[in-house]
Amino acid sequence: MLIPAIVKKDEILNAFKRYCYTEDMFLETGALYNWIPNIQEEPDEGCFQYAIVDGKENLIGYLAYKVNWYSSCASCFGLISFDRGNPIVGKDLFAELKKLIYEYKLHRIEWRMVGGNPVERHYDKFCQKFNGTKHILKDAIKDKYGRYRDDIIYEIINNQ
Repeated sequence: MLIPAIVKKDEILNAFKRYCYTEDMFLETGALYNWIPNIQEEPDEGCFQYAIVDGKENLIGYLAYKVNWYSSCASCFGLISFDRGNPIVGKDLFAELKKLIYEYKLHRIEWRMVGGNPVERHYDKFCQKFNGTKHILKDAIKDKYGRYRDDIIYEIINNQ
């Protein structure tokens, strides 16, 4: 279940701190820096920040994105699961993406991912379901071990 991130702000920030200097932080940022979200008490227009919680409101993840209402585009997605393998994270993400397509009727939805992220096959299925496109920029990101990773960009154009 998605609730406003401000409700679980301290928990989210502490959970992010545990991921500093890890592969998970690299997959989140796509770079070698550490990042902690700036959870706003009064988010800007088009800024959506959510805590992903289970039925007992235990924090299991974080989701954020921005909507440009003028261009009808959702982008700048950030997603992290603090409870690996918990299916609620994926279900909530895909429910939110469907809301952007069917309820908000946004024209474009785009997100990026570092190659090697275990969620890739799920993103592929979702993108395919909505006739989206997957673009792969080969060897575009270098990890801390000197290995090159692909930068993967997904886009869905909604012509409804």
